[in-house]
Amino acid sequence: MKNIWKTWMLLLAVPLLWVSCKTEFENHNAASEDAVYSTPEAYPGLALGMTQHFTQNAWYEIVRGPGVVAREIAATNTYLTEPELESGDVPQENASVARLWRFLHYERGIAEKIVENIDNVTFVDNNEKEGIKAYAYFFKGMTTAYLGFYWEMAPVKNDPQNRAEFETRETVLNSALADLDEAIAIINNNGGAANYINNTLLNGLFSLADVIHVYRARIYLELGDYANALNAANEVDLTTTSVWIYDNATSSRNIIYMNQYDPGANERWKGIENMGVNVEAGDQRLAFYLGGSTGISSTHCGFNTNYILGFWDQVDEDIPVYIPDEVKLIKAEALARSGNLPAAVALINEVRTDTNDPFGVNAGLGPWNGNAGDQQAVLDQIFYNYAMESYLGGIRWLAHRRIYPHHLDGVTPPVDCSKERTRNFFPYPYNEHSNNPNTPQDPEI
Repeated sequence: MKNIWKTWMLLLAVPLLWVSCKTEFENHNAASEDAVYSTPEAYPGLALGMTQHFTQNAWYEIVRGPGVVAREIAATNTYLTEPELESGDVPQENASVARLWRFLHYERGIAEKIVENIDNVTFVDNNEKEGIKAYAYFFKGMTTAYLGFYWEMAPVKNDPQNRAEFETRETVLNSALADLDEAIAIINNNGGAANYINNTLLNGLFSLADVIHVYRARIYLELGDYANALNAANEVDLTTTSVWIYDNATSSRNIIYMNQYDPGANERWKGIENMGVNVEAGDQRLAFYLGGSTGISSTHCGFNTNYILGFWDQVDEDIPVYIPDEVKLIKAEALARSGNLPAAVALINEVRTDTNDPFGVNAGLGPWNGNAGDQQAVLDQIFYNYAMESYLGGIRWLAHRRIYPHHLDGVTPPVDCSKERTRNFFPYPYNEHSNNPNTPQDPEI
């Protein structure tokens, strides 16, 4: 059934117009953009193509850039990209940063075009139409959220004329929330819409409403709105799972596997020993995510490195969109910050004693015996479990920045290798500075 992904090739008929900085490649043999978006039969392919591009491109950079910055992985090569991220002295030309910026805008552009055009098209099946529209709003919100997660400012809408206005991070994240809320409203008004996405388009391997609520909860945490973060997390059904789909087709191979294990892989980075944290004795998540030592020290900081296992050691292994216990940790953080430490600790202990995670990410530990009456100690334990649960999920950087906001105060690049994160935000790519006069100055760190 995974071969449905091959229909993503329909997307290649559409010119690449949708980035903050204009990137346009003319193909005289391609269908016109107007023709594609006026054809109902094209929309499943557009939705799949958008997804495929994300899983093969943006997702790799969500793992790589934030993973190096948050000390999950480290450079094991002599190229510039990863050592720059490892040192914290990240120039505008850094390839990972530039690629993530470009890919997120590209994928958001497809979602924008779907949202703008789909109501002008007649579908035989209204569930298909409403499902794809909801999915496009989700993708628009998700990609906007990632821009708000990793940059201090960003545009909330693409502009092919290179004049996209930059908004504050708060505005960007609230724009993402508005799109996610629109997606949920569509689902709530049409029960068949989510069913079409989950079971027809994505082969029964996705739960759209739950994924949306996870992203909503993450955003609310970033905004410091703990009541709504808790409410959103409570909407997530923890018995469901959602994955980004991969198979062994040329266009759909597990992108992390291809870097780590594929014959001829460049192996530009590996896992930092002990996942970059002080691992508690007996924590089974370490062996789930990391294998033996590579015998290679990282390029800039000399970290010992290990082979990566988890969801990335097979070419056709699907990657979770989120780990269910992350949702419990979101609840725990929201409760801890709101002063309800006993409830937060109870959730921490659910995560620590979990032995039945649907993805096999089980700590197998006993209850926490730390100072349950100290808010910072509780938050420290929450961060530890974020780090161990959602390894390479693109969220450790966010959690560290929230829980240790003053970690980098007074520090200028290159960052000391003893620090647990190298930056607060990414710089804006060189091409954005060069082509968009509205680009702000880069953050210091």
